[in-house]
Amino acid sequence: MRWLAECFPAAEIVGADILPVQPDWPVDGRISYRQIDQADRDAVKTMLAGIEGRVDLIIDDGSHIPQHQASCLAEGMPRIRRDGLYILEDISTSHPLQSHFAHYSIRNGQRVPNALNVLLAIQHLKDIGGAYWAEQADALAAPGFLSRVDVQELFATTARVEIYKRTRLPLRCYQCGGNDFDYVSWLCRCGVELYNPADSMTALVWKS
Repeated sequence: MRWLAECFPAAEIVGADILPVQPDWPVDGRISYRQIDQADRDAVKTMLAGIEGRVDLIIDDGSHIPQHQASCLAEGMPRIRRDGLYILEDISTSHPLQSHFAHYSIRNGQRVPNALNVLLAIQHLKDIGGAYWAEQADALAAPGFLSRVDVQELFATTARVEIYKRTRLPLRCYQCGGNDFDYVSWLCRCGVELYNPADSMTALVWKS
């Protein structure tokens, strides 16, 4: 929040968190806070509706649970102005190789589509100039993630998608905080994997 206020000195900035306002959060006349549970899609929709006008930028760096990311994407994109940007941090949690989060995208032993599947599909279709049809929306929809209507709306209102992945080692281990790395195995000395192919993916979604 402090960084955004410094980067955009004329902007109104709204922060949302499951916690009440904390003493160390920045205080500024242009900054306000909302307490919200990202798991409650209706509450997210109501919170966004309470922000006047269209917004230029939404950054989802919340729970990282795939269902929460999907529902917030569906509710957030309609609130963004034309040419605005939605940034979805750590969408790597929707990758099937993400061991800590992979179970969120499993139903009855089968993997179901999540926001990463939908955004990659949109990116691909935009890149090849491909048409979009109802069967694709059906195939990409899943209960608790994105509905058929959500998928259709995202395709219709997205100008382009870029998905970025970390291409260097982290400065410090997220587990122990150290930087004594084994550069052959890409492991921290504490055993944490540092270069997992499913880690550190961020999606940038531009509104059409």
